[in-house]
Amino acid sequence: MAQVNNIRVLAIAVDAAEPTFIRHLMDRGELPNLKSLLNGGKWLRVKSPAHLGSGSVWPTFIAGQSPIVHGVYGEWLWDPTLMSVIRYDGKRVTPFWKNLVEHGVSVGVLDIPFMPLVGVSKGFEISEWGAHDIVDAATRFAPVSIANTVAQHSPHPLQTRLEISGPADNRGLEQVGNICVDGIATRGKLTRALLAETQPQLALIGFSELHHSAHYLWHQVEPDHLTYRDAGMRSFMNTRPTMSDIYRELDRQVGELVEMVGPETSIMVFSLHGMRPAFGIPSFLTSWLREQGFCRLNDWRDQSWGGRVRSSFATLKRHTPVSLKKIYYTMLPRDVTYRLALTTIMPGYDWVNTRAFALPTDQHGWIRVNLIGREAGGTVPAVNYDDTCNELERALSGLRSDRGEPLVDKVIRTASSVDEAMERLLPDLVVNWSDAVFASTLGIAGSSVEGEAIGKKYVAQHSIEGFCILRSASVVANSDSVRAEDLHLLIAQGLDSGRASAATSIK
Repeated sequence: MAQVNNIRVLAIAVDAAEPTFIRHLMDRGELPNLKSLLNGGKWLRVKSPAHLGSGSVWPTFIAGQSPIVHGVYGEWLWDPTLMSVIRYDGKRVTPFWKNLVEHGVSVGVLDIPFMPLVGVSKGFEISEWGAHDIVDAATRFAPVSIANTVAQHSPHPLQTRLEISGPADNRGLEQVGNICVDGIATRGKLTRALLAETQPQLALIGFSELHHSAHYLWHQVEPDHLTYRDAGMRSFMNTRPTMSDIYRELDRQVGELVEMVGPETSIMVFSLHGMRPAFGIPSFLTSWLREQGFCRLNDWRDQSWGGRVRSSFATLKRHTPVSLKKIYYTMLPRDVTYRLALTTIMPGYDWVNTRAFALPTDQHGWIRVNLIGREAGGTVPAVNYDDTCNELERALSGLRSDRGEPLVDKVIRTASSVDEAMERLLPDLVVNWSDAVFASTLGIAGSSVEGEAIGKKYVAQHSIEGFCILRSASVVANSDSVRAEDLHLLIAQGLDSGRASAATSIK
């Protein structure tokens, strides 16, 4: 294999790789290349804002800023001027590598989740070639000189439209496993071709296949977890490839890339959050807030004709059989499904009678206070903001299942005062649910609200912590942990150790 000697930093972003599983497979000798990197380097805990939302972690890394600054927490973001949600489009974040490019550093970036393009003329940048998280629903790249190389390695297997019905869908699980193993191998081939062709000083390569597969296959990693035992998943057949197979293929590709760039290159292999057992997505928050008197939905007679159409479409989607949903998501282009989702993702709130409301989510509970002066349809005066948040926090902290189990691990306030809240784009309260919300039949104590989760094709959600394996003679991490927004400082230190090390403090 021809070596590429120009690369100073190779940063491999392994999206949603679970740190405990990585260490487990290392201890079993199944990840020899990652183990070799660790033996010659250092393990760092990555502290990310995953407790606020999984959609916040990559924008935080990309921009080198906390979510308080960039305001991104998920794929669907609240716009208080519209009293509705908009889809993330990348405009809220400026990649840290834009500054590097402007100062003459050649950069190669492939499939970092949520990345916007900056327009490189040296190196390469490619988005959504083989992505899990979709923003543009199309592959974009620069410069035009790499078009042939990209075409020779396209399409990525993840571009196959495949809908999994759940953990009993053996054929679908085998397909998704094969797609992800093949995708990792294809990604490695494209990366090596691009590195040889463009010789960037910084190569930042994203692997999304572990993220994609884990949402469907994690029950095979922790089969004895209470969440899975309660759902009877022990009876489901183990399919192949397994998550271990997928991690092993990643290790092979990491080994190929490390060999290609040579021993003088600083290496980082990192993840910003991991994976943990779940069974679906908790969906009762809007109904519970309504029952508690925090919000009201428009009655049918109060809705416009457009609102009635949207409500009918939303009801139809909720009650559509799984087999028909698979056809819907497989046949329609992704950008079309997103446009249709926008029409139904928010319920029809009666804003005049709403003090607080839930935002659409894929994991945590997100609550926004309908604050006068911030929301266009606000009803809560600034002087009542703290009292409203305190009332919500007390009620949420007391939520129990009908078996007496706490349903909430933590309620997080994102602003310490109403003055801070006025400037924030984040939800005001973030609810980190406990495992008890994934009970196969969930009853909420003292409530008539149905607690059953939706989206039970998903058997994993994101854990809070990530990791970084750092091997470098010139990069110094002065702690055993690093914040996600500071990872770019390690990269900068590797690019120019003398200039960056004096200014870099990893906390």
